[in-house]
Amino acid sequence: MKSLLVVFLGAIVVLFVGLGKKETKTTPLALLFIGIALALIPLDFLGKLPWSFEKNVPVDMLFFDKISLSFTAVLLLASFLVFGLFGSKVQVGSDLLGLLMFSLSGGIILTASSNLVMVFIGIEALSIPLYVLAGSRKTNLKGNEAAIKYFLMGAFSTAIFLMGCAFVYGSTGAIDMETIYRAAYTMEHLKAVSPLLIIGTSLILVGLSFKVSAFPFHFWSPDVYEGSPNRATVFMATIVKVAAFSAIFRLFSIVLMDLRGESWGIVVAVMSACTILLGNIAALRQTNVKRTLAYSSIAHAGYMLMAILVSPEMGFWAILLYSFAYIAASVIVFYYFNEISSNRDESFEAFNGLAKNNKFGAVLLALSMFSLAGIPLTAGFAGKYSIFSAAFVEYKWLVFVALLGSAISIAYYFRIFKSVFFTEGDAKVNTTAVSAIFLGIAAIVILLLGIAPSILTNLSVFKF
Repeated sequence: MKSLLVVFLGAIVVLFVGLGKKETKTTPLALLFIGIALALIPLDFLGKLPWSFEKNVPVDMLFFDKISLSFTAVLLLASFLVFGLFGSKVQVGSDLLGLLMFSLSGGIILTASSNLVMVFIGIEALSIPLYVLAGSRKTNLKGNEAAIKYFLMGAFSTAIFLMGCAFVYGSTGAIDMETIYRAAYTMEHLKAVSPLLIIGTSLILVGLSFKVSAFPFHFWSPDVYEGSPNRATVFMATIVKVAAFSAIFRLFSIVLMDLRGESWGIVVAVMSACTILLGNIAALRQTNVKRTLAYSSIAHAGYMLMAILVSPEMGFWAILLYSFAYIAASVIVFYYFNEISSNRDESFEAFNGLAKNNKFGAVLLALSMFSLAGIPLTAGFAGKYSIFSAAFVEYKWLVFVALLGSAISIAYYFRIFKSVFFTEGDAKVNTTAVSAIFLGIAAIVILLLGIAPSILTNLSVFKF
């Protein structure tokens, strides 16, 4: 996990180099560090790097396996796109940029945590900078509301998570995941699962469900997304969500997999169904694009929860593919929303006539809408297909619910499509050459993984 060290050191460098300078001066430096960290992932994956610091890290603190490397690659790609497309042109100083990089470091820790204390550290390192970023527009009342709601919900969810960890420790006598796995396996096969372990597992699930906005712990998400600056919002919707799901996947699909039938399986299935239906139905009723995207993000959390219910290997590839698809499409949509809503109009009418004034942007928006809705030949379709086909064996009813939710989602995604292509207006976005490069990278991910998802899923299969 050399990437973690590169990102953390990069955050410190960006903070000090950017003192007194406009953020645009240090954004290339931040992109350089993230690019280096991203370039190290495939080399680390193949074991081609001649140097290593993993041997100096206690084995019960962090996992340096291909699961963590894969999720780290998703987080770094998302950060690379967000930093490249959402840089502030007026911000003096790189404090916000540095906070984003520190938050990214927390996300990477979360993907690699091998004990519950490190999961807690990862959650806090990921979340605390975002409490500041959500309220960084000090004179904006909605921003102040978003910051206090995000902070309070984050504090409550962390407290619930820690209580769950205490119960798990009380029942297993351990906080490292390998020991917890062995204890849960033994209890299940002896048919003597401790009630403390079931309670602890439930509380941990509740704490992490807040982070991914899963029902019924989603209620903070629309208000926080709407009030936060657009860059912080897209960071929450992509990096935070994927990082939290990486922890959920490792804890529930691997460490506590033997308790699926005993305690958490049906609970997660019902949460997934309710999250999908609530997110998509609520999104239909919105007139504000940002709130619509917030409820859309909730619905996508429901689809990703389905991947937790299947076998670890199938679930891993499904959630990884879906994460790439979701991030690439979300970044494109939020970018054009950010550019178009600069005049404070956050309604669907703000997109009116974009196809006439910016064909490139209209095509990319359509592509991202198709991917989010799960239209064939996009990465979103490949991700949904992989999740639905894996879950169909044991949870047929849940797959039917997910298909219904996907059908509903087409209606509100088509509202943006209709505004862009079929409604007269003067929406216009002047896409720079640099922005076009980052948007092109996101579009390539959507098309490449949509047409040939085997590029990702045929990578070396590893044992769990």
